[in-house]
Amino acid sequence: MGSFISRSRLVAIAAAVALSAGTAAAAEDPDEADLLKYFEKVDVWHFPVDATVRYNDQDAVATRELVFKDEQPKGALCYVRFDLLRGEGDYGYGFKPSAAPEDRKTTVWGTNALKRGTVLDQYYSTLRLNVIYFFVDGPKSAGAKDICEKKQSAPTAQAGNAYKGPWADLVTRVRAIHGWPAQK
Repeated sequence: MGSFISRSRLVAIAAAVALSAGTAAAAEDPDEADLLKYFEKVDVWHFPVDATVRYNDQDAVATRELVFKDEQPKGALCYVRFDLLRGEGDYGYGFKPSAAPEDRKTTVWGTNALKRGTVLDQYYSTLRLNVIYFFVDGPKSAGAKDICEKKQSAPTAQAGNAYKGPWADLVTRVRAIHGWPAQK
C-alpha cells in the first residue's frame, strides 16, 4: 500500500512540474503577455503544419480554415500568428495577399512548399510551422480591440502578411489543438 501512495505522489508531482513548465513557457510569450495587458483572459490554440516535397512529388499547396467541433475557444479571435520552425527551398504561408486585412477572414490561411529544379538537379522544399490562435475575453478598456487589429495588420510574415506563391481554391478544414505546442 505504501508503494502505491508513493507512486501516486510521484505521478502527481511530475504532472504538476510539467504543467508549471508549460504555463511558464506560455507566460513568457510576448504576444500573450501583451494581450493580457488589454484583456482579462487569453485562450491559446494551435495547429501544426509539416509539408515537404522532394524530387517528383507534387507541390504541396493548401488553404485551411479553422473550425471547432467539441471544445470551443473562450472569447473572440484576436490574432493569428505564424511561428516558422523550419523553412527550406521555395515555400510560403499566411493570408491571401489579394484580400485587404480588414476584409479577409482570419480563420482562412494558406501554405505552400514547392518542388523546384530540373530533371537532373531536383531540389526539395520543406515547411514546418505552428499557427497560433489567440482568443481574448474581458477587454480592460474601450480601445482594447484595437491591439488585435494592430497585431494582425503588421507587415510581417509572423502576422501572415508576407504570403508568396500559389493559393489553393479548395479550402480544407483543420481542427486546432487547445494550448501551446509542445516545446522540443
